[in-house]
Amino acid sequence: MSAAKAAADHMHDWWNGTNGTWASMGVISDGNPYGIADGIMFSFPIECEGREWKIVPNLSWDDVAKSRIQITANELLAEKQEALAETENA
Repeated sequence: MSAAKAAADHMHDWWNGTNGTWASMGVISDGNPYGIADGIMFSFPIECEGREWKIVPNLSWDDVAKSRIQITANELLAEKQEALAETENA
């Protein structure tokens, strides 16, 4: 149920906008300002307006948050690389 609620919340924010605030939303990483490798799904701070979304740049994180974000990003990148290797071996 929590995954369904998250999906509904994402669609609500995307459709109606975040009205001057930001929300965390899983999107494909592509040239983001936080140094997350391109091509992985990652949760970023997102603003939505006019049924368009953009990553909120330049939020500051403490060292603990930065470390945890990087650990998660590294795990996701490793999983992507493992999945791609499996498809090449198939």
